[in-house]
Amino acid sequence: MLFLNINEPSPNEIRQWMKINDLTIQSASETLGISKRQYARILSGESKAKRIHALAMQMVWLINENKKKIIDENLNDKISKKTVKIPIK
Repeated sequence: MLFLNINEPSPNEIRQWMKINDLTIQSASETLGISKRQYARILSGESKAKRIHALAMQMVWLINENKKKIIDENLNDKISKKTVKIPIK
């Protein structure tokens, strides 16, 4: 999730970031370390998101993508390592 303008991400890009990371306004504001009210202002376009917020959002996205990749790799390893042995008499 990269923003077109890292210095001023648009409210639509921020909403898309929330959707991708499955965040609510409350959890997103806590993640970024800003108040819920300030975050709502950013989403409405009343205030602009700062570069530091955009960089933090990208970092959260990268962390979540890496977690998904690690979980998928672990699941694939567990599935591929299972073997069934049937004794034949």
